[in-house]
Formats: sequence, structure tokens, C-alpha cells
Amino acid sequence: MQATSPTNRPACPDGLERVQPDTDPDKLAHILHRDGGLVIEGLVGPDAVERINADLAPHLAARRPGFKDGHDESFYGSSTIRIQGLAAKSRTFVEEYLLHPTLLAVADRILLPNCGDYWMSQSETIFINAGNPVQELHRDDCNWGVAQRLGIDLQISSLLALGDYDAEVGATRVVPGSHRWPLDRRIDNAESFPVEMEPGSALVYLGSLVHGGGANETADRVRKGLYLSFLQGWLTPEEAVPVGLGPEVAASLPKRARELLGWANLRSPADASDPAAAALQLWQLDADDLARSEGAFHHR
Repeated sequence: MQATSPTNRPACPDGLERVQPDTDPDKLAHILHRDGGLVIEGLVGPDAVERINADLAPHLAARRPGFKDGHDESFYGSSTIRIQGLAAKSRTFVEEYLLHPTLLAVADRILLPNCGDYWMSQSETIFINAGNPVQELHRDDCNWGVAQRLGIDLQISSLLALGDYDAEVGATRVVPGSHRWPLDRRIDNAESFPVEMEPGSALVYLGSLVHGGGANETADRVRKGLYLSFLQGWLTPEEAVPVGLGPEVAASLPKRARELLGWANLRSPADASDPAAAALQLWQLDADDLARSEGAFHHR
């Protein structure tokens, strides 16, 4: 049995609590608000991990490391391979990760108090190759600087281990509790801890948590992480998700997947008291078109 601290938290080296996928979502939301992050062990099964890796292998082979010419690669990693548009590249990604009921139940509790609906902000591989230096510690929600100052949760993210994810290979480093820090507080690398995981486990964290990719100090191993984030529906996602998906693929996906991927309008807050606000639909395109394919866009 794992030892616990006086506060009844597991004594994990990284300071984050480890839970199982069937943990009560209310408890998961409580832990996230308390610590800023947690690890869900075995979120995705071994067979699904294998299928995702197989689906993405040809795309990874065709993609060079780094960001793009003319841009500073120190943050994104000159030896890191990132590919997006994952819903069009892997049906397993959609069924086993994007639509995972545990992730969606937690996102509901974190995000829905401040929006009618949320959508996917970004999904990408973050495969850190040997020799890549440590990433600068940061908060993901700094992309929405004005909204960041509202003091609400803008985003919830998940990093799924698809392979090696130990400290030496570049496991994500986190600063537990930093989601409660003032935005101008100095960030010290010495306060961060590597989050080591087995394949199929996921680091789930708030957009306000300070974190960063670790240095890959190995000679030939790759840190395989699959990033996924959900965002308040009234904010612009990082990734141009609908462009990377296309109408043919979108029409083949479950309704909730289409909603999350920008191929349906966003719902209004259920408790909207103003009639106009209650009727508002974000991400519109000709009201009659939204009825097709259960809300998927097929504009003609």
C-alpha cells in the first residue's frame, strides 16, 4: 500500500495524486482545483496505445523535428516532432482519447460553469528526441492573456504517455500548486518535478499550472507524449481543427466528436436568463444547415 502524507495525499515524488479512470469525476475536479494536476493511471489500454502509435507512425516519419524555418525553436524543441490534425489521422485517437468518458466528465466540471460548451483547442504529438534540452516552464492559458486574468479555468489539458515517459527521457515537469500563483510570480526550475508514467497513463492538468517538457538526456530513446486540450467555447483554439479534419471525415464521426472538433455549433449556457442569450448559438453557418447530419456542417 502506498504511503500517504498527513494531508491524505499520496507521497509521490512529483507531488501529484495518482488515480484510476473510474474515480468519481467530482473527486478528480476537486484534486485538480487543489493541486493543479493529477495522473490517471491506465487511462488508455495497451491495445489502444499500440493502435494510436501505428496510426501515427507514417505521419511522424514524414515530419521533420522542430517548428518551422525562421522561428525560434527553443520553446517548441528543435528535436521534437509535433503533428496535429490527429482526428483525421487516427480513429483510435477519437474513440479512445478525445471521447474518453473520464476526460469529458472532468472537463464538464472544470469548464461548463463558465460556458455553454467547450471544444478541443489542440491535439498533437510531442515526441522529444534524444538530446533535446529542457523546455521553458510556462502556463498553457497564457495564449489568452486577457481572459487569463478573469480568474476562471480556461483550459484543461491531458498528456498521454505513448511510450517511454521517465525523467531521463524528458518526462513533463510540473510545479504543483502553481495554478494559484500570481501571474507575475517568478518561476524557478528548481521547484518543478518530473511526472513519470507508464504507457497509457495521462497527466491531466489545468491551463494555469506551471509545467514544461523535460530534457531528453538519453542517447537514443524518444519521449512519446500525446497532447489534448479542451477550451472554453468562447475562446479561439490554438489549432485550426476543422480545417485539418474536413467534411467527409467529420460526417463519419460521432456527434460529440464533431462538436468538440468545431463541426457543429456551440451550445448556449443552460442557465442563460436573457432570451437572446439563451437562443444564441456560437460558430454559426446558416441555421438550416446545422440540422444536417445531426448538426455537422455540410454547407452548399
